[in-house]
Amino acid sequence: MKSSTLLPISASALLCLFLLQAFWLYYTYQLHLEKIKESVNSIFYQTIEKELDQRFFELEEKITENLSAALVRIDSFKIDYGSLENKSVVSQQFDMFQKLMANHDIHFNMVNGDSIFRSLLQSNRYPFQYQINYVDSTNRIIDTAGAEIKKGFKTTALPVINGETIYAVVKITAPVVFRNMLAILIVSILIFFFIIACLIHAMRIFFNQHKLNKLRENFIHALTHDMKTPLSTIHSVLVCFEKEDIYKDSVMRKKFGNIAIEQVLNLQNTVNQILTLAYIEKKELILNKQAVDLPVMIRSLIDEFTIKSNKTVAFQTVYDLKDGVVYADLFYLNNVVRNLIDNAIKYSPESVRIEIECTAEEKHIFIRVKDNGYGISQDDQLKIFKQFERGAEIKRNRVSGFGIGLNYVQQVIEAHEGTIAVLSQEKVGSEFIITLPMQENTEEE
Repeated sequence: MKSSTLLPISASALLCLFLLQAFWLYYTYQLHLEKIKESVNSIFYQTIEKELDQRFFELEEKITENLSAALVRIDSFKIDYGSLENKSVVSQQFDMFQKLMANHDIHFNMVNGDSIFRSLLQSNRYPFQYQINYVDSTNRIIDTAGAEIKKGFKTTALPVINGETIYAVVKITAPVVFRNMLAILIVSILIFFFIIACLIHAMRIFFNQHKLNKLRENFIHALTHDMKTPLSTIHSVLVCFEKEDIYKDSVMRKKFGNIAIEQVLNLQNTVNQILTLAYIEKKELILNKQAVDLPVMIRSLIDEFTIKSNKTVAFQTVYDLKDGVVYADLFYLNNVVRNLIDNAIKYSPESVRIEIECTAEEKHIFIRVKDNGYGISQDDQLKIFKQFERGAEIKRNRVSGFGIGLNYVQQVIEAHEGTIAVLSQEKVGSEFIITLPMQENTEEE
């Protein structure tokens, strides 16, 4: 799949996910809102019942004080039995009790009802504003309590007496609804962000894989291009050896032989780097550590590059090891420093100045290789140690390479339990600093 098609598909998937999540949350919100309405309606019914209970206690006191009040004529109730047939037993009893209270001149107490309703709402953790309305048969408000609520949830109107009813208008707020669905809300958000994280991770893997494939293509192209040159050179040398005049000329024969040997060594060095990186990735690299004489090793490398370099190279060395000895694999450490010197020459102008300094500080050996080359930008410094990565300045100067040299250096140094860092400034030069531990033994790792 192309990256140009992946982005629209991912954006569409995220949009669909967001819409689905929003619809589900809206449905859940409405479901909890209905449950809260049912709860508030039930609380209001309990309020009226409790208020009625209080009036029963008041009736009991009246009867105790005046026994004649206990003689209640049945015809004073004026019960509509036709309407009672359509009501439940509880509703019938409720109506009869209300008539009984009215018969003893004990009417609905708005203050008590307001207090009970507020208390029940608080006990259920419903900090709602509300308004209780007591209305007559024409829906005219007789009495009211609470805050003035113009719009809100209206509870079921409960009958009191003679067509009078009472109901409450409650302002149910969204935060309370969300608080009741907090667990679902948290789970929903976590799932949403988890899916987004998975999608981002998948996209990152896709783009990294796409970038890696591109880098590998460039690497293969550079590898075949750079291997073609030495192979062509070797082929040309072998062809020249077939000519009798060159074959008899010992000076020319030696010159062409050295050229062929140098190209073979270049190819061998490239293959060794690739194989070493493969061993390191598979954790199969075996280091044959020994005490390395750094001055001897570096002098050998300086002689090698002084002879074969086509540029004017000036080396300056400083050794301050203080009897410090580094234990390392001579072959790999030699290749690491060779890579750094080769890069310093390759990525510098015609006149090259290279400073190599070896010092010992606090149980560590430091190897510094400094040049006066093109330098590396701050952005490129963050990625030059990655496989197949090459600095922009290097590309602008059209210097050939595969982008594995510095990655090889880093991997080998880390295999020695060391580190490598770079200090560089564009147009000024670069300094690579290798840090290796001084060890007391030479055991193989």
